[in-house]
Amino acid sequence: MNIKEAARITGISIDNLRYYERIGLIPEVPRTASGIRNYDEMSLHWIEFAMHFKRAGMPLDSITEYIQLALKGEATKEARREILLETKENLEEKMSGIQESLDAINYKLDNYDKKCESVTKELIKEWKTSKHKEK
Repeated sequence: MNIKEAARITGISIDNLRYYERIGLIPEVPRTASGIRNYDEMSLHWIEFAMHFKRAGMPLDSITEYIQLALKGEATKEARREILLETKENLEEKMSGIQESLDAINYKLDNYDKKCESVTKELIKEWKTSKHKEK
């Protein structure tokens, strides 16, 4: 399939697909005899794989390193495993932080009406008291 079709299927712009290939984020795409990119299933697989890493917050140079190592085969298995472990740890750390924030928001929401009601009553009481003092 041509680059336009690949862009439609992946949801990635044509310019980004070219850029990702140029920087090695995805392996070189097979080409026709006339030099036109001819995306196959493996090309789409690599794009999807790279985008999972990208969404996980992995820096582009780390994704590129992983993919270049993967293309070298079995000899790079341990190095690739280290990259995956580091990415997993980073994701778990981010998820923990997000969970803490979500817990705080949920706590606020669970107690929102009770807290706001008492604060509002206190403010009204203070306002009334200050109005009587002014007279």
